Amino acid sequence: MKTATKLTAFLLGLAAVFGAAYGVGQVTGPGTPAVETHHDDPEHDDSGTGSRPAHGPDR
Repeated sequence: MKTATKLTAFLLGLAAVFGAAYGVGQVTGPGTPAVETHHDDPEHDDSGTGSRPAHGPDR
């Protein structure tokens, strides 16, 4: 096979793969966004600014 034929076949295959991926993306649409959870309970404060120290052993 000539180099031009190989290159053309490769580019056509690459375009087909990207076209298929684009088509699947259009059909499926965007994913659902992650749901944020808010914890207002101060006894379960894991930020390190609550009643216990952020580092070191518990005493």
